[in-house]
Amino acid sequence: MKREAAEPELDSLLVRHLLALSARLSEAATLDDWLTMPPIILDVAEEAEALPVEDVFERESGALRAVCHRPYTRLRTVEEVVPTSRVRSIASGAAARLASRPEDWASHTLAGVRPSRLLARRSEEDADIYENRVAVAVLDVMRSHLQQRVTQLRDLSRMTDDVHGLLMTSEETSWRARRDLARLLRNIEDSGRQRAAAGTRLRTLESLLAVVEVMLSSPLARAVDHRSAPPRELHPTNLLSSDPHYRRVASLWQACVTVATVRPGEAETAQRRQEIRVAFERFTGLLLLLACTLLQATPDAHQPAPAPGRTTRFRMRGQQLTVTWSRTGDFTLHWRDRQALRVIPFTIDLCTAPDAASIATSISGVCRDRPATECDDLIVHPGLLQERQDAEPHVTGAAYRIGHGDGYASGQHVSVAPLSPLDIFSVSRLVRAVQWATLGADARRYPLTVPVPAGTRSTVASCDWLEPRPDGVAVVRAPGSGELEQLSVLLKTAQGRHASNRAAKHEVQRLRTVSETLKDAAVQAELLEVCPVCAKTGSQRQTMFEPREGGLFAALCSACRTRWELRRCLACRRTFPLLEPDGSAATGAPESDLDGRLGGAFLAVPCWASEGTGQFICPACSTCGQATRAVSCPRGCSTRTPD
Repeated sequence: MKREAAEPELDSLLVRHLLALSARLSEAATLDDWLTMPPIILDVAEEAEALPVEDVFERESGALRAVCHRPYTRLRTVEEVVPTSRVRSIASGAAARLASRPEDWASHTLAGVRPSRLLARRSEEDADIYENRVAVAVLDVMRSHLQQRVTQLRDLSRMTDDVHGLLMTSEETSWRARRDLARLLRNIEDSGRQRAAAGTRLRTLESLLAVVEVMLSSPLARAVDHRSAPPRELHPTNLLSSDPHYRRVASLWQACVTVATVRPGEAETAQRRQEIRVAFERFTGLLLLLACTLLQATPDAHQPAPAPGRTTRFRMRGQQLTVTWSRTGDFTLHWRDRQALRVIPFTIDLCTAPDAASIATSISGVCRDRPATECDDLIVHPGLLQERQDAEPHVTGAAYRIGHGDGYASGQHVSVAPLSPLDIFSVSRLVRAVQWATLGADARRYPLTVPVPAGTRSTVASCDWLEPRPDGVAVVRAPGSGELEQLSVLLKTAQGRHASNRAAKHEVQRLRTVSETLKDAAVQAELLEVCPVCAKTGSQRQTMFEPREGGLFAALCSACRTRWELRRCLACRRTFPLLEPDGSAATGAPESDLDGRLGGAFLAVPCWASEGTGQFICPACSTCGQATRAVSCPRGCSTRTPD
């Protein structure tokens, strides 16, 4: 049982990919160089090629098998006390021992002592010799090597399967997912060949591993208990030099020496860990910037490459979006001049934690070490798919949640997401987080209420894009240019009701303030009518926006059929935004498949009901809080009645 979450292994495939990507990013000079850098390397040719030690093992495994089942042995003399009837050869010290051990006498006669037990000597075969220890050491090294290689190839094979599956047209895969994938992978057209190469090599390695396991159960492997590895340079014994089988085992050991892991010192380990932290920060920054571009954010021209202390600027839906990389390694997202999200890289794989409480402790420690902000936090960690699959469901759930994280200080919430250069859907999780921080935040503020005096409220009552409220008016939709002109005319008409110059001047100033405030609120309301997928603004916008009762809305883009809206959970009475790309909700899919197939674009997770219901899970209370619920949900949503 693991007692705490662990960092990735220093020699793991994940670390190697992180360091390789970090090295390329460190050489980039401009932001454009970063944005053209593929975060996922779909090139498994190098990993799928047979390593020299694997070629040697395939060639010499027959000799090793012969040694395991018919090893050379040496005769070893063993002295032991046995009953007299079983003695075949008496040891030299048998008489002296018998004289001092009366308990071993059967009887004492005038002729002497008749023994019941004697110290006997016998010879037995001993397989624990130097040459055989070399053979068993080869098996140990090969098993460790092949297990690592099989794990790596399974990860790569799974990634190529994901890519190939998303490229294939199906009901579960939209053209948008395939388009976004093509922007993240440079050699995506080779997915079929890469998939076949990874699968073929994986099957070969699994077969070699099975051969090793069989030989580790052989008589020789059971007889040799001393498993310390021989020196890197073998002693040239007669058996290793003359016997054809042992000579081939010696050549196999020399090949194994090249893959034997040398444990680094403390200083080297600390330096390597620091390099991994820097590499993971760069990887997180790259994915965050790519997530912004996938949301149709346009970067400003002629920006330098991102670096600690620098800010990268975008324009999204007509507004400014910036990403600031702090010198402490965090990334802060500003949307409309406000802090919207802080992304915190954390190099501990939270999926390796023993339980959800341990994850909560780690998250609290990360947040405690950083100053409080006015925005929510997203902690990203180098999560491996295999670790998530092996972990308990409650651990996986605690290590991956976006948009409905646990609260900690000052009402803030912290979300968690795994990122990996071996996971093609990592950038999609950041897309979902940025959606929560921008579109989700704007939707939850709907409708924006402007404080307006009662007298002015009656003046603008004829504007159907405004709704009266007890303390002002609410902007329920973006007005057209003609409606804004009508607002100006109505307010100018109201100015003429005051006779004195001072009162008229004061009224003009007050109505001008009201007009500017309403127009500013109208600009913010217009953001909700910009499609979050195709991002068409101005005259190109093709949005049908429908205000609904209770401060809710629904919008549909007629260009790309994306639907987004604000709903109210009937269980907890809170509002939550949701987004349906292509106008269809995905149901009957667990979180992993949702994350994989749909890229985390949803602001709220669809219900897992077996039949399509159009229901979404409330992020606040985790229930399908709609009027019509599914009879049974495999997710296990609460079925409590609405309040």
